[in-house]
Amino acid sequence: MHGGETESAPLLGHKSQRFRPSVRQYLVERVDVHYAPLNLLVCCFLVGLVDAASYNTWSVFMSMQTGTRHLQCFPLLLADPSSRIGNTIFLALSTAHLPAGSDSFKWARSGVSILSMMLGSLIAGRVYPAVGLTRRSTLVASFLLQALCVAIAAILVQSDAVPETNATDEIVLVAIPFLAAQSGAQVATAKSLGFSELPTTVLTSTYNDLASDTDLLAWNNPKRDRRVASVVLMMLGAIGGAWLVKGTGTFATVLWLAAAIKAMLAFSWLLFPAEITK
Repeated sequence: MHGGETESAPLLGHKSQRFRPSVRQYLVERVDVHYAPLNLLVCCFLVGLVDAASYNTWSVFMSMQTGTRHLQCFPLLLADPSSRIGNTIFLALSTAHLPAGSDSFKWARSGVSILSMMLGSLIAGRVYPAVGLTRRSTLVASFLLQALCVAIAAILVQSDAVPETNATDEIVLVAIPFLAAQSGAQVATAKSLGFSELPTTVLTSTYNDLASDTDLLAWNNPKRDRRVASVVLMMLGAIGGAWLVKGTGTFATVLWLAAAIKAMLAFSWLLFPAEITK
């Protein structure tokens, strides 16, 4: 009996040692990016969701750093004409104290959002090539960090550490970097994966690319299909964000929903098939 136990122990240990490397191998293997647009399209929805709510709450965008058109259909978000432009124009107009009647702190919110988004893109753009973007572990970690950033902003808002009702309060600048930086990392992901037709942020280039597409009416045109889907999903996200804020009266609800969806996207990379090496 004793001899049998001593013989079985190494076998069990050997089996567990064989299992652990296989898990590591699964996490570091490269995923098939053919299916990546599915997750990137959900990101388009999230951009509309968060940007609609953030503009309504703090009069600043977290992703739309230039011009935007996807919010123009919603009176809730268009109390003033400046909502049809992005943070870059907000920043420029503020040098002349325009638009008339706008708060004098909008330049700071816009500037922090722009810089934070650039920082997120910068970090992601440097890290991805070093660790291998299409590795399963890289994509999971990236999206989990993005979800964490949104969750931190949600905690700050829900705890009233950052006010929803006073956009001119300087403490608002604490929450904006978390939302804008994760948006920058999201854009870097889409670009690095090779899907430039899915920028997941500004739709201006998407509209232009659709209009100038010589194969716009062709039956088989995957890029056109993805562009159209991105417009529709961003619009639906903006509608959802507008009605959630109007119905619940709080920005935190939108942020928690966005964080939950981002987290689900992170774990979804575990289900993607591996890249087939030729």
